[in-house]
Amino acid sequence: MTETMTGTGAEEGAPASVQWRIPQEFHSLGLELAPAERDRYLDAMAADIWAAGTGYQRETVAYWYKRIAEAAADDGTLEAAFCLLRTADDRVTTATLSVIAEPIERTADVRTVVAGLVEALSDDPANEVLEVNTSGGPGVLVLSGLQMTARGGGDGTGGSVTLDLAQASAYLPCLPVSQLVVLTLTTPMIQDFPDYVGVLAAVADSVEVSMGTRPPGLPRQEPAGGHPSTLSVRDVFG
Repeated sequence: MTETMTGTGAEEGAPASVQWRIPQEFHSLGLELAPAERDRYLDAMAADIWAAGTGYQRETVAYWYKRIAEAAADDGTLEAAFCLLRTADDRVTTATLSVIAEPIERTADVRTVVAGLVEALSDDPANEVLEVNTSGGPGVLVLSGLQMTARGGGDGTGGSVTLDLAQASAYLPCLPVSQLVVLTLTTPMIQDFPDYVGVLAAVADSVEVSMGTRPPGLPRQEPAGGHPSTLSVRDVFG
């Protein structure tokens, strides 16, 4: 269980925190490390992953994850991780997963927050926006596609490489800490995208707000009910 943001709970004086679980198949991109130390860590990770591969493969893998980690750190990402797995039909599949948090105004009505998110996120015609339920309450799921371009080799001699990526983001209002938690999973393996949305669903369901100890005499704040929609993140692809 990863614990992050702490703040004032809905009841004055009650410390609150947000927690989530990253699947064990995902390896940290080392955002907590200084840039130079992170680069060495990712070089070692690439060498381990591609122990039987070529120097070019190791350099390219390290380069991609360094750029992803650098962009994540610049965006204020709380946690970022990647997986590299072999499928049942003997393919290699990979994805990255990130967690960020943005401040939002505290309100008693989470459904109003969700409706505002749907309206704002729907402005981009490339987004497919869905209202969903998670174990912690209502949220918004956004499905989209994008491209990422980088040099092909670690030494810059391989030209440029462009990847078509599928991306799913879960927007989860955590009102007791006045934060919007955003989980994003990105993969170049389009055929595996439905499975990765299932991974995102598991992480979304693990997000919870811990209110700590309430001052004596104060009633417990009841959690908001689910969105009237019966759709969960897991239901998107059937």
